[in-house]
Amino acid sequence: MFGNFLATIVVRTTGEPLALADTLRKEIWTVDSSEPVLKVETMDDVIADSTWQPRFSAWVFSVLGALALLLTAAGIYGVVAYTTTLKAREVGIRVALGASPASIVGVVLRGVLAPLTVGIVISLVAALALSRLLTSLLYGIDSADPVTYLGTAALLLGIAILASAGPAWRAAVGDPLRALRAE
Repeated sequence: MFGNFLATIVVRTTGEPLALADTLRKEIWTVDSSEPVLKVETMDDVIADSTWQPRFSAWVFSVLGALALLLTAAGIYGVVAYTTTLKAREVGIRVALGASPASIVGVVLRGVLAPLTVGIVISLVAALALSRLLTSLLYGIDSADPVTYLGTAALLLGIAILASAGPAWRAAVGDPLRALRAE
């Protein structure tokens, strides 16, 4: 004997599929009483069994992506708050000389967005270069989908602006005398 081969039988029903399991076993055994009936399951169960790994992987990647996005936002906020604190004297001088809060916020945001934009451009180039490694993990989109790349870049810029707004506004409306005396 060279091996045992298992056969699969698919049956379409109009009612509860598992209610016919005993009837199907009896019908199979009337044809061949030595034929084992190992498993009776619905097509929904078969599909769920075949797709749980990709779904779990997608869930894990989504959680890791959200965590990375949260860490990115916290990192940007921390760096902006720190650099704004370091520039407290400069901001205090600008406010003492009559700079408006909007111009102070603009100076702080420009200082944040210039290096961030360079970083996003470098990241986009690197992502496009490495996109072939992810092709097997993607479903429904191309590995070089421009909407995905531009959407991600816009999302990171938006997060940077939101994370920068708080420290920039605090610097703009802060007391210039305290900032000048701090050093």
